[in-house]
Amino acid sequence: MRTLLIGALLTVGAVAAVPGGAPASAAQGRAAASAGAAGDTLRYQVRAGQPLLAALPARHNGQPASYRLVRGPALSWLVDHGFYWRTLPSESGSMSVLVRRVAPGVPPDTLVLQVTLTPAGG
Repeated sequence: MRTLLIGALLTVGAVAAVPGGAPASAAQGRAAASAGAAGDTLRYQVRAGQPLLAALPARHNGQPASYRLVRGPALSWLVDHGFYWRTLPSESGSMSVLVRRVAPGVPPDTLVLQVTLTPAGG
């Protein structure tokens, strides 16, 4: 089921991965990500009404990471290391999505996906 879901999301073609693991958007203009130490913030920009698909890091401090969605917008979900949000054309502004990150031997922390929505027409 998970493989089918991710496969379906990737066929949308809204966001594709680029070398280095940073997301790049085909349909929405630009998306950018930056990551550092504990309490990381990943930043994305998406056009309202377009989907966002973000690949979360598979490892944290050299250990395999797992994630759990703590707070996210309607029409969003997290499957393994993939976050998906089907934005609506009427949405605008900025949204902080909170994801709990756990890795063996590393204290759990919160990953923030900071998403800025640009107007659907602009």
